[in-house]
Amino acid sequence: MSVADIMKESGFTHGGFYNHFKSKDELAAEAVASAFDVSVSSLSEKFASEKSSKESLSSFVARYLSPQHRDTNAGGCPASALCADAARDGKIVQTAFVEGVERYLDTIAAQMGGDEQEARQEAMALFSGLVGAMMLSRAVKKSDPKLSDELLSSARKHVYK
Repeated sequence: MSVADIMKESGFTHGGFYNHFKSKDELAAEAVASAFDVSVSSLSEKFASEKSSKESLSSFVARYLSPQHRDTNAGGCPASALCADAARDGKIVQTAFVEGVERYLDTIAAQMGGDEQEARQEAMALFSGLVGAMMLSRAVKKSDPKLSDELLSSARKHVYK
């Protein structure tokens, strides 16, 4: 998508874009950072409202690996939605993506409790399992909806106990 297309869709002039952003990559990085801000803030609020850390992590896993999350076009986790794109984008977008993933890991690790380094490792394993399962489930859904549902169901059972 070109800058001109973006500006036309948003109702701004092409020249106005450069008053706010140096490049299309800078805009993309802002969009990635904003998506992670919303998602991590929502997760933090949900964790704070749960009675126990174990309960909050179990609820998080169930929500993350739900068919509703898989099927949403907006408001889902930016890590699973933008992972492949971030791998191909430039450094500024990748940096925003890394910062977002780090915030997710910090938020999850804080719920793990115990040794800080062990909690971070557990958070990495959990989040990697969630993101991977979601990406696979989305990728196969059109051709094999049953497999898509199985991937989510299996991950819900085994990714966090």
